[in-house]
Amino acid sequence: MRITHLWLPVFMLLPALANAQSALMALQPDRIFSGEKLYESGEWLLIKEGYVVEIVQTEAELPPEAEQRQLKGKTIIPALIDAHAHLGYQSVDSWGAQNYNDANLRDNLSQYAYYGFSTVFSAGSDPVALIDELRATIDVESLSLATPLAAYGVAPKGFGPNNTFLNEIRSVEAEQGTKILFGLDQPSDIQTLIKAVEPKRGAIIKIWVDDRAGTQPKLAQPLYTELVDQAIKNGIKVVAHQQDSDDTARLAKAGVAGFLHGRFEDEIGEELSLSLAESNTFVIPNLGLSLLRNMTIAEDPLLIETLPAATLSRLESRIFPTTDNTMTASNSYDSIQGQLDQLISNLDPSIRRSFVSAIARGVPIILGTDAGALPDHFFGYSGHKELEIFVALGMSPEQAIEAATYKAASQLGLNDRGLLEKGRRADFLLLNSSPLINIRATQDIHAVFLLGKELDRNAISRRLKQD
Repeated sequence: MRITHLWLPVFMLLPALANAQSALMALQPDRIFSGEKLYESGEWLLIKEGYVVEIVQTEAELPPEAEQRQLKGKTIIPALIDAHAHLGYQSVDSWGAQNYNDANLRDNLSQYAYYGFSTVFSAGSDPVALIDELRATIDVESLSLATPLAAYGVAPKGFGPNNTFLNEIRSVEAEQGTKILFGLDQPSDIQTLIKAVEPKRGAIIKIWVDDRAGTQPKLAQPLYTELVDQAIKNGIKVVAHQQDSDDTARLAKAGVAGFLHGRFEDEIGEELSLSLAESNTFVIPNLGLSLLRNMTIAEDPLLIETLPAATLSRLESRIFPTTDNTMTASNSYDSIQGQLDQLISNLDPSIRRSFVSAIARGVPIILGTDAGALPDHFFGYSGHKELEIFVALGMSPEQAIEAATYKAASQLGLNDRGLLEKGRRADFLLLNSSPLINIRATQDIHAVFLLGKELDRNAISRRLKQD
């Protein structure tokens, strides 16, 4: 599937709405996609004090005090959610433990917000208490940042993430005098971990089941089975990083809540698909992690909006593999879209078959990017590209948006966002065209609202480009 390129216009604020968080607002775009249902018959989105009041059918149903705004040509969808990332290590110009501090975390969350994300789940590479404290500050002060969630990382003692990332995490642990990775080598370690995690509201544990091509020990099946069992009894979700089909089946049987890497190369067959669907066990494809690293992303207008000139210049000189295993400093395709189309078409056909089969059988597929785990896999930007990949591989645009909104919220235990319905947060994107016709319209953002407040995207862009 080839998706037509869209010009990405300069963002324009809506001055009358920018400070209207406490007022009763009524917005009438051409269409509203709530995350589950499409409205395109002149409905109004009614918002007060940062939350959705309701979607009303006609102007006559609006309260007389509502401030009305007609938004011709526009589409409203819920703000997006990245259900797999790694905050703190990637800045706008470098990657590593030296970046892990409060200022850079806020920059990361600003970048997510700029691209229309309300929430990000950082999976196993953070001091959880620090992320919880930042989340509380964002909520109390109503900061214009995406909401961060974090998981406790668990693997055999001293292991887990890829070897390069592992060293960076160890550096953060040493510098901050905190614990990020929890070792699990014997049954007694399980109760110690559960006691440390249990008091945390909405706690999540991430386990690594991966021998890193023989360079690390793999978390043993009896240990993770017992850990998952104890976690479930204590109301704690366990999510998994895994590498092969045998591990996927065993982990699913153990009861993990979801998989942070899809591994679609013919491993999600009929029996496993039906099991995942029946148990509501989610899968994150994460296909963009490899594809985007083979593209000249410095040329993408969407990415240019949030990176300094020096970073873009460095990205232009990255070396990419070609089909004959030689190396080149640039790709031969005419555009960013052409590059992505070509890379998707070159994927192993088994990936497409497995992906389509999983959708058909009802496997819960949600959006996640692994942004921040490797250098230059940028926050927010990579999520929009992942949505393109979803549609190119067989999802409808509606399904892709659902995967990035209410389905992701549900899997993360967040019942206050992800849908535009009564009582949920008024987190949404105002788009210049319809992503239900062309999924790339999610990148054509006119405005972003978090808790009913419009972001100053121009200010975010200026600050990030100067960092």
